[in-house]
Amino acid sequence: MKTIALIDTAWTGHHPTYFKLFTKTLLELGHQVMAFCPEPDQLREQISQNCPILSERLHAFKICEPQLSQFPIPKLRATLTTLARWRSASASLSKAIATVGTSPDLVFFCWIDHYLGAYLLKYWVDKVFPYQWSGLYFHPTYLRLEQERIPKNSALKSSSCSTVAILDEGVTEKLKDVMGGKPVITFPDFTDESSPDLDFPVVGEIQRKANGRTIVSLLGSLQKRKGFLTLLEIAQRSTERDWFFVFAGYLNENTFSPQELARIQDFVETTPSNCLFHFERIPDEPQFNALVDVCDILWVVYDNFPHSSNMLAKAAVFQKPVLASNTFCIGERVRQFQLGLGIDEGDVDQGIKALAQLCGLSHKGSSSELQFGFESYKCLHSTKQLKIAFKAVLDLI
Repeated sequence: MKTIALIDTAWTGHHPTYFKLFTKTLLELGHQVMAFCPEPDQLREQISQNCPILSERLHAFKICEPQLSQFPIPKLRATLTTLARWRSASASLSKAIATVGTSPDLVFFCWIDHYLGAYLLKYWVDKVFPYQWSGLYFHPTYLRLEQERIPKNSALKSSSCSTVAILDEGVTEKLKDVMGGKPVITFPDFTDESSPDLDFPVVGEIQRKANGRTIVSLLGSLQKRKGFLTLLEIAQRSTERDWFFVFAGYLNENTFSPQELARIQDFVETTPSNCLFHFERIPDEPQFNALVDVCDILWVVYDNFPHSSNMLAKAAVFQKPVLASNTFCIGERVRQFQLGLGIDEGDVDQGIKALAQLCGLSHKGSSSELQFGFESYKCLHSTKQLKIAFKAVLDLI
């Protein structure tokens, strides 16, 4: 039995889902877990309810984001904040070790991105963090966009870094080269498969207003980068079609310009008969899954987004075709597993044409040359595969 420390200072979006499943997976693999997160009581409660026997090997502690650096030079301010995260993690571990009575064999950062930064030298990390570590690298943007930027990966070359996990299988070899040949483990982009909460009021409202029309949904945090404005224009130009558009989730206004926000507000105030706008945070996974389940097509045409999207896993679990970006990780997966159709980002005409095609394919009983590969994708991006991936990480320590 090994002792594994899990650390994540964020508790929004997919962070709680990933953290809880990471904890459960490591406990099921027979290890002791020291879990550091903003809501340790919530974690303890879930583990004790779902797997009470395993909870004996869980030690949960509170950790939050450290105070942001106030250094006057902006370029170094972010670096010093990142270094503060390493110091905070080290201090939290020291206190927990005194309580538990054992040191971790490995520290795994559930979102290692928060611990990487420009100008952050590996020597500094080695000095302030004397533990062997690994982590899941969500957004190695430079490996996809190949833009000239200040390297943010020096910490990954630390002698204490045993390996790094990644969601985007398309850049595994590139990251391995960056890390000087260190192992890179591909993790599944799994999702919470909780039963849909069919009593969630928004679901009934969607069904009533759609009235049998094909439901096209953009769900989750509603940001400009998610192709919000493109789908909005498609909705505006499709009032005569048998389609119904759902925009559900918190509207992240600071991602839009004042002019774009005004355009959104003007359209919302016309109360279009082919749209439903629910600009509120979706409470939890059962409610989110209910919104996925009630729709017919999921919108995943994200603007210049080179990374993995958990929405593809949702699509596979609930067998919903996607209209997606045709580039980068999302485009590659949609083509490989035939999860739907891809279009150029921001191309409204392509979007309307592809939606028409998908509407024909999604009707029950219709025959088509596109055979959706939902089951294959679901198997590859599952919690079962997560156990295999985590075992690979632990075998390297």
